[in-house]
Amino acid sequence: MIRVLKDYRCPAVAFSGGRDSTFLLWALKRAGVDRVMAVTVDFPYIPKRVVAASEEVARLIGVDHIIIRDEKVMKENEILRNGPLRCYFCKLRMMSLILNVAEREGCDAVLDGTNASDVREDRPGLRALKELGVQSPLVEAGITEGEVISLLRDLNLPYLAETCLLTRTPPGREVSLDLLKRIEYLEDFVLRAGVSLVRARVQGSEVRIEVPPGDMHKILEIRDEILEMALSRGFQAVTLDLMGYRGSKLVLI
Repeated sequence: MIRVLKDYRCPAVAFSGGRDSTFLLWALKRAGVDRVMAVTVDFPYIPKRVVAASEEVARLIGVDHIIIRDEKVMKENEILRNGPLRCYFCKLRMMSLILNVAEREGCDAVLDGTNASDVREDRPGLRALKELGVQSPLVEAGITEGEVISLLRDLNLPYLAETCLLTRTPPGREVSLDLLKRIEYLEDFVLRAGVSLVRARVQGSEVRIEVPPGDMHKILEIRDEILEMALSRGFQAVTLDLMGYRGSKLVLI
C-alpha cells in the first residue's frame, strides 16, 4: 500500500469521513506524503452531522481540509428524480468540484476511497470516477472492504457509517429540499436519544425508523416525542422496523 501512495506530492482526497476515505487519508500520511488535502463536498442531501464529523476526523489525522458547499445541485433534475443513475450524476458533480479545488491548490492528483470489493458491484458512480480520471489507490493496492474495517479497528480510528439522505426515499420518488430537511431533523432527534445509528425511510406519507436491534428500547422510551415531532412535520404515520437496521450498499466513501 505504501508503495502505491509514496509518489504522490499533494493529492486531493474526496473525503466523506466514511470508512474508506478515512483509511486512505491515514495511509497517505503514513506513507510520508508531504501535503494531503481532504475535500468534503457538502450537498443538501448530505447530513450536516456527516460534514461536522469529517472536519473532526481530518483534524485528528492531521491533514488540510476544505469544505465545498453546493446548493445548486438541487437544480440537477437527474439527481432530484432519484432514478437509477442518481449516484452517477452526483459523483460526476462532486468530483468535478473537487477537481477544480485540486487545480486551484496545485494538487497533482484527485483520489477517492473506492476499495477492491466495491468494483465487484454495480455502482454507477464508479463510471463517473473513470470518466474524470479520479484515481482509487485502494483498488490498485487490492485492499478489500474487510481489510479496511480490520485495519481501522486496529488503528482505533473513528469513521462514519452513513449514507446520503437520498437513500431514505424509494428509487424514482422525486425529492425536495423540504423532504430532506424533515428526514434529517427526525434522524438527528432520534440520535440525541443515544441511538448509535438511525435511518428514517420514507414511503408515501409514512416514515419507517430503522435502528440497530440493541437500540430499540431507546426508541420506545421516547415514542411519544418521536410521534409528535414526526406528525408535526407532515408525516402521516410513523413505524419502527422490528427487523432493525440492515445496512445499505450505498455508502459514503
